[in-house]
Amino acid sequence: MHRTTSVPVPVPPERLLVVSVGPRAEFHDVVGTALASVGGPPVGPAYDAQAYRETVRRARRFLDRALVEEVVQLRADALAGVAELLGKAVAGPEAGRPVLALLLVDDSAGPGAVTGEALAGLRAQLPEGIEADWSAYTVHVYRRPGPAGATRVAAPWTLRQLPSEPWLLAADVVRALTDFAQLRHTAATMRAASAAPHLLAGALHGFLTARAGSAWGLHYYTGSLVSGLIDELERSAEAGGNPVLRGASEHALACGALARWQLDLAPFLIVVTNGMVDEFKGTLANLRESRARGFIVCAEADADAWFPFQGTVHGAEDSREVLRARRLRFHYLDDPDRLPGDLADAFASYEADEGPVVLLATAAVLDVLAPPEPDPRPDPRPAPVPQPVAAGRVRLSESQLTPVLRMLDHEPVRLLWQCGQLDAEERELCYRIARTAGVALTDSLTRPGSVAPYQDGQRVPEYLGTLGMYGTSARVHDYLHRDGRLRSRREQALLFLKSRIPESATPFAPRALERSLHITQVTTDPAHAAPFADQLVLGSAREFLREVANRVSPAAEVLALRRAALAEAADSPSDLLHQLPLMPMSANYFLHRLAGVLDELITDQNYTYTGLFDVGRGGISALRNLPRTGPGFSGWYGRALMGDALQAVPAVALTRDDNVLAFVGDGASSLVPDILPALVQQSVLYRRRPARNLSVFRLVDGGHSIIRTYRETRSGATADRQTQVLHLLEPEWQRDYGGLSVTHRHIADVEPDELSGQLLRRGAVNLYSVLLSHNNEGDGMSPTGAFGWQRDELPDGAFTIDRVARARR
Repeated sequence: MHRTTSVPVPVPPERLLVVSVGPRAEFHDVVGTALASVGGPPVGPAYDAQAYRETVRRARRFLDRALVEEVVQLRADALAGVAELLGKAVAGPEAGRPVLALLLVDDSAGPGAVTGEALAGLRAQLPEGIEADWSAYTVHVYRRPGPAGATRVAAPWTLRQLPSEPWLLAADVVRALTDFAQLRHTAATMRAASAAPHLLAGALHGFLTARAGSAWGLHYYTGSLVSGLIDELERSAEAGGNPVLRGASEHALACGALARWQLDLAPFLIVVTNGMVDEFKGTLANLRESRARGFIVCAEADADAWFPFQGTVHGAEDSREVLRARRLRFHYLDDPDRLPGDLADAFASYEADEGPVVLLATAAVLDVLAPPEPDPRPDPRPAPVPQPVAAGRVRLSESQLTPVLRMLDHEPVRLLWQCGQLDAEERELCYRIARTAGVALTDSLTRPGSVAPYQDGQRVPEYLGTLGMYGTSARVHDYLHRDGRLRSRREQALLFLKSRIPESATPFAPRALERSLHITQVTTDPAHAAPFADQLVLGSAREFLREVANRVSPAAEVLALRRAALAEAADSPSDLLHQLPLMPMSANYFLHRLAGVLDELITDQNYTYTGLFDVGRGGISALRNLPRTGPGFSGWYGRALMGDALQAVPAVALTRDDNVLAFVGDGASSLVPDILPALVQQSVLYRRRPARNLSVFRLVDGGHSIIRTYRETRSGATADRQTQVLHLLEPEWQRDYGGLSVTHRHIADVEPDELSGQLLRRGAVNLYSVLLSHNNEGDGMSPTGAFGWQRDELPDGAFTIDRVARARR
């Protein structure tokens, strides 16, 4: 009997090729210096700037362990010579698999050398045997400073203003190389998975094409859950000659579909993300009235999820009742095993010729790759039914208080409280309990400023930041984790005050909520009792806080432990981009600089403000990075509807005796009407004006940043039409409307003294267009962000992810 053993085939080491392109030797030399700083033996940094030294230190900390074997610089005078240069690199005697890591282009002689067509031509000329992928991670274009153009739109590469200081260019090269090294293996694995055809996309495309050929149109508004479906449908629609049509909002998609049906009898396929079924407005009824043929696909959360983010079918509501009331045919697609049968039913609804057919599809269904065998059995699970709320006031009992007081006084654990909407007395009681017992305080994504880092101009040392699905502060993360892993239930406990603990309230997966965290919940509503809460306190939050504040008396050693834990959680943005004055600015850098301005105004001039934070990366970054002085309004509340916070600005600014700061991205502002006419009308005609200062910061990077980050970090996709937002940039101006002074300014960098003066002008309205570049770094945008190489502390998980991805290839 012979035993056969398999001998692993050695994989050749990789050679990461960095191609610098341009006519100036200085550009090539700076790139070479940057690569030498991280690719060779440890030496002193080439430049003295602290931000550069720190960038190199953190990059080497990662690269020295990330199995990056060799980095080679190639120099070309122009883009046209890159293919030949790469051909020589592949044909050379050097060992290793060549991988095009970075294409760095000095386009300072005149913009226009790098275009989509030029890159496509270069891709076609690449020699065999070289790996290359054009994306914002690999292609970096540097141009001379100049006036802001009339349009802003995200490009499928990274566009920078050429730094005047060599160290800043070198730091950006080091950052770009390390980003590439960390992402490329995971991105390749995710991209291979996302490229596989999905059942839902193929079935819908095939059905409509069989009935309408190239006449039917694809209409979409992007979102995280549906981005893969849209990407696949967009490719197949364009290949078949079907029009791909965008709109300023979900309502605009329905309007366009209705008009094309009435004019040309063109069927439609509309795709939107979860929570947006109501955004089609009355046009849904008009589509039914016209008996317009088509499908409306809305992503939906799992019905058994606990108050899911943007979900519309769960214990508290059921959007299907709205569809029934409008006499619209719909199908709830929640079981991958039943998908073929459910689609057959949906197609029969289309053929019934009674108007559009709505498909509510869960993530599990959207991810189905191959058709399973049909399941003829009926669904045994009943539809979720909203639970009645118990009537009457629930009294707080001693048995509910005792475990909380025992924990506060005697248990040597870290305590973190997330506070919901509080009145003035409740907020003061929370601060008092936190001081007495060493409790860490956080606000939430949906209730910013319920507790804040400042009270009456003084710092609140127990406030750590924001805890949420997005935007969790680095300090909060550090407090709850050790070496990148969640601390055990024996070490810490969480309390959620006046909260049903919806999905948006935490970054934790359901498994962690159920098994890895000790959770106390304080609520007056029995229907909001979370299934994963270990202890439920049913009763008035004010009564609870009064009792705790009057009776809490922690042991000295317990208080010392908690004070030490608070001190250990470093107050840091935990990324490098906030230190680098690259132009266009990163959101990290801009909001870090603005935070410094606000800190000084708050502590030196007792400045207070009401913040409004819209849905998007800009709003998340503002929530996470800016010091607050009290409660604000978040567009992330409830369904997380883009544009809600911006639309609320006039009502807030004209009724509060406070400064008002609003933060909105270009994606959200493009969805909704301009607020200026309403503001001027009420100010001039009705004599109601802002009591203090109103400043609206429109954060412009030409794209849907959150969706782009989701696609780039989870599916390996790059910027494309789905995530682009064309922003028409107005020139700067100053106008007077009957005594109301309104000024529009561009912010390319933060001048602290100038900005402070503008924010203090009483009765003035400042409209800012903040010119930014996109990035995926920091700001709590993704749980995997905690493993990024830029973090203050680099956990082993950063390398585990990379090794697992390599093993799968």
